[in-house]
Amino acid sequence: MVTLKDVARKAGVSMSTASAALRGKDIVKPDTTQRVLEAANTLNYRINLSARALRSGKSDIFTMIVPDLENQYYAKMANAMSNVLTADKKRLVVQISMYDSQRELDQIRQIDPSTCDGLFICSTHNSGKDIRSAAGDLPVLMFDDMSTDPEACYDSIETPSQTGMYAAIKHLAERGRKTIGIVGTLGKSAEAEHSLSVTLRQTRYAYAYQALGAYGLNTDNAYIQSDWSVEAGIEVAHKLAASGMQYDALCCMNDELALGVMRGLAECGVNVPDDVAVIGFDGVGCGSYTTPTLSTIAVDFDGMAQTAATMMQQQIEQDATERNNSIPKRIIVGFQLLKRESTMGRTATTGFTTKTRTEATMTADES
Repeated sequence: MVTLKDVARKAGVSMSTASAALRGKDIVKPDTTQRVLEAANTLNYRINLSARALRSGKSDIFTMIVPDLENQYYAKMANAMSNVLTADKKRLVVQISMYDSQRELDQIRQIDPSTCDGLFICSTHNSGKDIRSAAGDLPVLMFDDMSTDPEACYDSIETPSQTGMYAAIKHLAERGRKTIGIVGTLGKSAEAEHSLSVTLRQTRYAYAYQALGAYGLNTDNAYIQSDWSVEAGIEVAHKLAASGMQYDALCCMNDELALGVMRGLAECGVNVPDDVAVIGFDGVGCGSYTTPTLSTIAVDFDGMAQTAATMMQQQIEQDATERNNSIPKRIIVGFQLLKRESTMGRTATTGFTTKTRTEATMTADES
């Protein structure tokens, strides 16, 4: 079996230099690192991660659990997280919970702390308290944790629902829209369900409703019930068109829903934005290729991932007692308002037009 000593001998360096080069440490000169990597490749050397973890107490491997990778929001989040960790010579293992709370907890319990330094999780049903019962002392960082204060156990990175919704409604108002429908609200039976995903949805559309009032817009019949999928968007658009469109703008709770709405309106002969303006939330990418292109609140995924990695490192540097006794931090990421054709018409550019920074506290005025 090829050993580190063999690689070092072939590269003409010490074992410590070879080890540092293979771990991507910047203390090694680039040409030396290249020579070591070429030697390792020639000898078909494979790093023993278990042995490394035993020696250093760290594996440089992290787990991320998301509900679904077909959802572009979660896919983009996982991709951004992987890019940030890879740039720091770390690795990310992604698991899918399929919106199943028990499956999610089982996945957490199966994580071996000796081969995983920390967990990033987007939970739609389990609170921080639930996750701690499964994770033990493993460092955990949550995305959009909607846990109540007594059950919030971990630091959380959150999407800018308040500032983002205010920016979206303000943009529509500035475009002269006066009757704005909020697409993606829940019915009474769904609101009665106690899950974090329901709470997130309620929070986002509640901020949109508040923004209508703040900008002096009509709030009568503002809520339009719908799931947050492309198919649901098509269906709701058909219903709105068939009943006689009473809105001059539709503020959709995510981009997939907005894309479905635009497709459904087009099928019914309703022109976007001449008849109805449409804006989404997320900024997942596909909206820049549609006709018309989709105006949206684009979440700063790269900033989200970088902040998450920094906060995770801070946790790792603490001992378990210090982590468990610390007060959870909630960081709201920044966003960019992309003013595109679905609200601006054919003269719109596709560049970023409004920008905020990722930071702990933000106000609507910043957007």
